[in-house]
Amino acid sequence: MRRFRSPEAQARVQAKLADALWAVDEPLARRLFEEAFVATSRIEDDPKEGSRAAREKKYRLRQEIIRRAARRDPALADQLLARLSEADHIDPLRPASERARHRLTSAHDLLRENPQQAIRMVRESLDEGVIDFTLFFLDELRRRDPQQADRLFERALQSVVRRAPPNLNELLLLGSYLFTERTRISFSIIAGRPAVNVMPGLFAREVGSPRLIRRYLDAAFHVLTLMASAPAHRLAPYESGLMAAAIRQLLPFYERYEPERALFLSGVLSQLAPHLPEPLRAQEETPPSESEQLTAALERARKETHPEKRDLMYLRIAYALYTQGRYDAAREVAEKIADPKARAKTISILETAIWRERIAQGIEPPDVRSLNLDLVSESLLIVEWAMALLRKQRTDEAKLLLHGQIARVLADRRERASQWLALAGLLGALRRVDVEEALPLLAGLVRALDLLSENPPPEAPPIEGEQTHLFHFISIGAHRIPFLMPLSEEFQLEKVVEEFARADFEMTLGWMHQIRAEEVRASLIIAACRTALQ
Repeated sequence: MRRFRSPEAQARVQAKLADALWAVDEPLARRLFEEAFVATSRIEDDPKEGSRAAREKKYRLRQEIIRRAARRDPALADQLLARLSEADHIDPLRPASERARHRLTSAHDLLRENPQQAIRMVRESLDEGVIDFTLFFLDELRRRDPQQADRLFERALQSVVRRAPPNLNELLLLGSYLFTERTRISFSIIAGRPAVNVMPGLFAREVGSPRLIRRYLDAAFHVLTLMASAPAHRLAPYESGLMAAAIRQLLPFYERYEPERALFLSGVLSQLAPHLPEPLRAQEETPPSESEQLTAALERARKETHPEKRDLMYLRIAYALYTQGRYDAAREVAEKIADPKARAKTISILETAIWRERIAQGIEPPDVRSLNLDLVSESLLIVEWAMALLRKQRTDEAKLLLHGQIARVLADRRERASQWLALAGLLGALRRVDVEEALPLLAGLVRALDLLSENPPPEAPPIEGEQTHLFHFISIGAHRIPFLMPLSEEFQLEKVVEEFARADFEMTLGWMHQIRAEEVRASLIIAACRTALQ
């Protein structure tokens, strides 16, 4: 195998080659996976990047290798993960080892094809901690098999209680499974340290069964009484604050299911009150509703006199509403942001989310170009609109729509950084409509990839990896808020190339050979060849 100048590129291409060769030479593929994974530990940090950014880059590369290996053989992925240290932490809000996070990501990938193997991987991760990825897996499993999900939840609950000492943050995190819609999770700060799910009123629904709720309340009471055995004045501000926030969050459920325990916990809360950090001393009889919280947050932002702080408050409110799927409400808040660039970018993201939802409901959008969106968001709406037309057998309209947007993207001179991603999605969609018309247009995709590879701007979406989501960072002063936008499968570059190769292997391979950037060329040639090797 040829060597690349970048060890990162070498490892990534080696893993892709291993994935492609698995069906024809499994021993060689296994060796390539192992070599690629070992190589990640030898990648030196770039002095231009911070240490956190360097760790994140290695983490993403290892994740890509592990996910590819796990899809081929979960046991091989476990062997690779065993090389990682349990103590390697990358994020204080998600206190689990890198190994556990990779295992959970791979489990999510396997859930559709091999649910029992996926569940086993999650069970094995529980000894290293319960994190947000655990909840996301439980939520997805519940949609497919509620009984299996409930059993795995109970297993997670047992693992939290057995830990010495039990971790109250993990326990509160598991509460999202029972008491929130869409498995909402909140991260906060108490006494300068991270706390999970202590936002007042977050636990506002009973999504879990009464039996499971009682099991959870029993476990929580066990943990809280252990903590309450220490005199309140001896608890550190963080412990007393977290304990008080947990009791306030769970007290309404104890009052309903276990009133005698509610009385005891109310007494504990009274003892804690004088020792709480200042922001937690005010105790409310009933938590505010979501609408009351929103009204209060908007009022605080309105009264803020510092323009930058006010904009940041509005942006955070809009972000919270976006993560809840309340796109219209988020757009109303975004209109209040004074910074024109931040306001325009936020509204663009929210308009995209609003119209994606409407298209899914069968509502046809107006002229998408009139919405003033960025190139990828505009193309995303065009793709989803065209796919909706195709499902209605309105093939000619879908084809016309896609051809028009492809011409628009090819002529664009402003958004070179994201031109390739927009084209990948549009060509992926046009291939479904008429592959013969789509094949010659791969020339435009090749040019866009070369233009980006020659001088990639920092905001460009990465070509390597799977394009399943797009991060939009909105900046207010020194603060950046990440809006995560899911992409439809038509935008996954390697899958697009694979599908073109199935239709015409030689022509697709010929276009990929013309790409000048060596890592991109190698990755896409492997993607095309994968169809012939399977």
